[in-house]
Amino acid sequence: MVQMWPPITASLAAMALLQHTAAASSNASVVSIPAQYTYLLPGNFTGDPSYSFANGTSTTEPSVNNLLADAAQAPFISFDDEFLDLLGPNPTPHLIEQRSSNFAGEAGVWIKERGEVWYTTWINDGPTHIEILNLTDNSIRRPNISEPIENPNGGFYHQGLVYFTSLRVMTDNSSSGGVVSVDPETGHVAQVLNSYMGLKFDSIDDVAWVTQPGTNKSYMYITILPFTILGDSPLPVDRLPQGIWRFDPQEQVLLPVISRTDLPVANGLRPSPDQKHLYVTDFGGDGHAAAWGLPAQVGSPSVYKYDLDDEMYPVNRRVIASARMQAPDGVRVDNKGRLWTGEGEGVVVRNRHGKVIGIFNAQHFTRDAVNVAIVQFALAGDDLIILGQDKLWRVKLAEMVVTVSS
Repeated sequence: MVQMWPPITASLAAMALLQHTAAASSNASVVSIPAQYTYLLPGNFTGDPSYSFANGTSTTEPSVNNLLADAAQAPFISFDDEFLDLLGPNPTPHLIEQRSSNFAGEAGVWIKERGEVWYTTWINDGPTHIEILNLTDNSIRRPNISEPIENPNGGFYHQGLVYFTSLRVMTDNSSSGGVVSVDPETGHVAQVLNSYMGLKFDSIDDVAWVTQPGTNKSYMYITILPFTILGDSPLPVDRLPQGIWRFDPQEQVLLPVISRTDLPVANGLRPSPDQKHLYVTDFGGDGHAAAWGLPAQVGSPSVYKYDLDDEMYPVNRRVIASARMQAPDGVRVDNKGRLWTGEGEGVVVRNRHGKVIGIFNAQHFTRDAVNVAIVQFALAGDDLIILGQDKLWRVKLAEMVVTVSS
């Protein structure tokens, strides 16, 4: 029996054959998939959200399956010429270091004037620490700091200091967590905050500073993750609700600005380059919310964009991206307004309209794309530093995507 397709899906199948041939004959590190396949597939198909789009989609069209199979093995997956321009003619992943432990997990802080990227190890493997990548010679070292930092996690660079969230040890009554600052020149550590009116936060996951345009006033935003059951130990009662909080150092005020009803599992956050918007990832939704002790339907594996009003409060929430596999964690916005997120698929790049233009494929950059996600990364001028848990990668880009440390 001859399979008959409508004209649109037939042309898509023909396009897949051309794309597959082109991928086989050109740079094997990049596979291009028609953007239409993100919303219109030829023939019958099935998709498995436990796997990536390339690795978890099957159709009745062999040429499409072959193209997706090629993409699943490629370091770079393109859906748009803009991503190809971003990569340049000969993109090459450079493996800086690989270890048996998950040493490259969180933060991803670029300090432009020092030519360094600071990152933290993975909390799931136990107590964390800070490491520093020297972008000049790709050497790695640990900072010489004035005092230990308890479980450093998320990070941000602001006005000469590196700020780290400190994850609370819930079974230790003396543990408070909070936010600390580190002077990269001297190694001096200072506590910025550790409580609200005598109560401790569950887990401060990420931190970002925003400077109000036209002023010298800066505000610090933090995301609070919920804690669930700790084995046989009861949860502490001195806990504050998760969500997003803001610290105003000018007025010495710490307040929640986005409640957990709006963002049940607020995770990563970053401002736009013009300091007028705040981007926040939500690690909720089916398959994710339960891990935090929440109902399965709570939240959404999405990225939200907020405007910052005249008083620097987040307003006018809207969804600008949704993750297909797992949920978004780390987030960055480059100088062209492109959105970069760490997701199950890898480091996903979207244009300012929300279109996925390309993916730095987790199947290449991690040891296990299903169970080991790329949580964080760093944009460092014309470099992308990928924190692949047990692997640390560097990819040279064809353009300067950011010019300001963060």
